[in-house]
Amino acid sequence: MPTTIDSARALLRAHRLAEAEAAARRLIAEDPGSVDAREILVLAALARQDHAAAEAGLREILALAPDAGWARDDLARLLLDSGRPAEAEIEVRAAIAVDPGHADAHAMLGAFLSGRERLVEGAWHLRRAIALAGRHPQILANLARNLMRQGALDEASAMAAEALRAAPDLLAAAVLVVEIAEQGGDLDAAHRALDHATRLAARAGRDTLLLRATLLSQGPQWQEALALLDALPAMSGAARLLRGRLRDRAGRHGEAWADVVAGKAALAAAAGRRYDKAAVEAHFARLAAITMPDAPRPAHREGPQPLFILGMPRSGTTMAEQLLSSHGRIRAGGELPFTAELEDVAGRLTGSPFPQGFGQLSAADHHHLPALFRDVYLGRAEAYGLRQPGADFFTDKMPLNEIVLPLIRVAFPEAPLVAVRRHPLDTLVSIMMHDMTHGQDCGYRIEDAAHQLAAVSALTETYRNRLGIAPHVFCYERFVADQPGETDRLMAHVGLAAEPAQARFHENRRHAPTPSYAQVREPLHARSIGRWKNYEEQLAPILPIVDAAMQRGGYRA
Repeated sequence: MPTTIDSARALLRAHRLAEAEAAARRLIAEDPGSVDAREILVLAALARQDHAAAEAGLREILALAPDAGWARDDLARLLLDSGRPAEAEIEVRAAIAVDPGHADAHAMLGAFLSGRERLVEGAWHLRRAIALAGRHPQILANLARNLMRQGALDEASAMAAEALRAAPDLLAAAVLVVEIAEQGGDLDAAHRALDHATRLAARAGRDTLLLRATLLSQGPQWQEALALLDALPAMSGAARLLRGRLRDRAGRHGEAWADVVAGKAALAAAAGRRYDKAAVEAHFARLAAITMPDAPRPAHREGPQPLFILGMPRSGTTMAEQLLSSHGRIRAGGELPFTAELEDVAGRLTGSPFPQGFGQLSAADHHHLPALFRDVYLGRAEAYGLRQPGADFFTDKMPLNEIVLPLIRVAFPEAPLVAVRRHPLDTLVSIMMHDMTHGQDCGYRIEDAAHQLAAVSALTETYRNRLGIAPHVFCYERFVADQPGETDRLMAHVGLAAEPAQARFHENRRHAPTPSYAQVREPLHARSIGRWKNYEEQLAPILPIVDAAMQRGGYRA
């Protein structure tokens, strides 16, 4: 009987892999361009768990048929399963370039971008996938998680509920319903939803203990959460970090510090995160040597302008944004990625990575670049919906934007700059209590966080003294002591009169999608001031590192 594609496929379905492969090779010998025969070889390789052979086969198919969307999808999934997400994303983007109506590729790219915190772009692709392929529960759940992280809790809640109605056994959607309710402050609804999620998790051989403890930790039953975690024989890094925060709340400070150090180490190891001190020092040395270019100031473009909130993570930047965005003429932008993108644009257009090529802006044939930087940034803001009429400003509170202040200044010479200042030791304790990747992954060891804080403090002092870039200092402790006075001084810097709603910034209905989301819903209090004193012994080794930064701010240990 002659070999046919159908007979080769029958052999494959019968799991007679060697015979199916031999048949496929005979077909390729007869027709070297046979995509169907190569597909059989790929499927046989996957059945044998031979990922290298499957990858090679898929790449051969795409060389023969670049528009074979199924092959590119399979290759992307194979690369992702092999721990190569960057290569998988390249294939997904190529699939969309070939076929803009490729729903699976949009869904995958949306998931990739969301995982990298490119939330607005990720949401666009997930919405596109839904428009093309329908309201599939998993895509709805992925979009709901993205929207939750953007702070759009109402839409996220509706979408997660829709996903769960369509697929009542979808654990990811059930967990999302709990998390969205908790972040929105509806703890009763979160507890009700947790019961369903717990039943689904049990069927899958998983548990919801960490989710339950997280939920309990947000209310008056926080001691139950601590007891639940204390009883665990083994803990993940995230669970240990949560127990550290609860032990801190219970006054068990020595145990709390041991937990956060161990929890952070486990999280860093699991994600492969490491702070490169030498690389940071070399980069900051280049930044400190910057000279402001002799280039024309870009003209003002009408519409809402950026208002930059600067500061270390956990220094009070979220509180400052809530205060500012309680004003009727200021729109909250959150942690925008635009300045990092400007660094890439500057590097490409000057021919050298920022800041090495910054001086090129003084050349006449580069005088147009500051205006181009402005337009790139504002174009991205328009795509995020931040330039719509009805506001004078939108906030950009990406932590550590102050590192690229010279680049911000050439693009926006008149933009308000607000530097949030808090006792460095309180800031460092709070950084250690939460999982965050800002600052080149400095937050996983107290020594690294202290080094980053000190380096940023020294750099911004250089900018102030050498370049004349002097942001308004918004002091956390002074704000707690004199809320009206500090608010008036802040708004005078912005150029707007303070409004009564700013005195009740904790009532701001906007959800702040940061670890501070619960704190900024509370009225102003002084409980976090001087928290570092509970950890004097643990902080003693890093005092020499941050001594100069403390002196600049007028703080003492």
